[in-house]
Amino acid sequence: MRRELGMFIALVAMCLLLFISNPDFLGASNALNTTRQISMLGIYAIGIGFVIISGGIDLSIGSVIGLTGVLIAKLSSSAPPGLGYPLWVGIPCALGVALLIGLGQGLLITRLKLQPFIVTLGGMLLVRGVSQTVAEGGTISFGDAPFLELANGGIWRVQGEPLLPYPVLIFLVVVGIGTFLLHSTVLGRYVYAIGGNREAARYSGIDVNRIETLTYVISAGLAGVAGVCYAAYIGQMSQQVGVAYELYAIAAAVLGGCSLRGGEGTVLGIVIGSAIMRVIDNGINMFQLQHRDEGGVPRIWRLDPNWTFIIIGAVILLAVILDQLVHMVNAARRTRRAAASAGGPRANSVDVAPDAKTS
Repeated sequence: MRRELGMFIALVAMCLLLFISNPDFLGASNALNTTRQISMLGIYAIGIGFVIISGGIDLSIGSVIGLTGVLIAKLSSSAPPGLGYPLWVGIPCALGVALLIGLGQGLLITRLKLQPFIVTLGGMLLVRGVSQTVAEGGTISFGDAPFLELANGGIWRVQGEPLLPYPVLIFLVVVGIGTFLLHSTVLGRYVYAIGGNREAARYSGIDVNRIETLTYVISAGLAGVAGVCYAAYIGQMSQQVGVAYELYAIAAAVLGGCSLRGGEGTVLGIVIGSAIMRVIDNGINMFQLQHRDEGGVPRIWRLDPNWTFIIIGAVILLAVILDQLVHMVNAARRTRRAAASAGGPRANSVDVAPDAKTS
């Protein structure tokens, strides 16, 4: 838990710095929107966390998010080119497609022994192409459908704003289920075992193929749930929705303590990592410094929004570098301990030998 505690302290420090620079950071509107964004990112970041902990990678979740929203819009939107079916038809169908995508990719990886990077990269492009075809290269709007209330509504309203938006409720449910599955069930122990040492897990009797396939199904399924939330939040869908979302999810998982080697990570860490990513994203727009120019006129300096991907990319690289350094330090520590334990008996025998000769 030390790493999670350190990341939480960093998150609090970032929020404090942003609040000092711009008190509007903790204003009701910005805080509500940031919480909603953290929740939607956290939903699919937890999904990819299962894959990363098992030693895999999933680059297709952004496209799955986009396809889920596009399918809901195509099936349930009353505006052309929507088909006008009820939401209870559109949402289950879209989620079913997301689960099938995860199952298909998992089977390709486990049964045909293909590399997860290549399979999910191909899946990312293929699924995005399907989204573009379904949307006919354009945008499908939900209009003023009641479906939009899923993102904008919530419970415990104060002055018209919900204190607990529905995406946050969904996120809390996902966190609870994910924590239970990963930390309190046999499935979770198997996921950690596979990520730690795949061959040892196989020899111990774990059905590695089945568990690994299940992690991709979980990842795609939670991406589909996030896609439902994003569709309601945006109000219209195109193939551009979901582009690069997988990078945010991977960064959130790695920042939260998931090792890209597998076998490490917690749901709590992923939640903190998701919050850090969205606070950084929001902070680029909110951070400001007040100063006076040479004439004494008050000025405000803000970060250039064009720096967004520079900062996000730097954060991802820093997270990977820190992960590598932690592993190097731990490996060196284990080596020293092994050498000390192995050298103890030999050292004792060397000390005894001279006494034996003199006697």
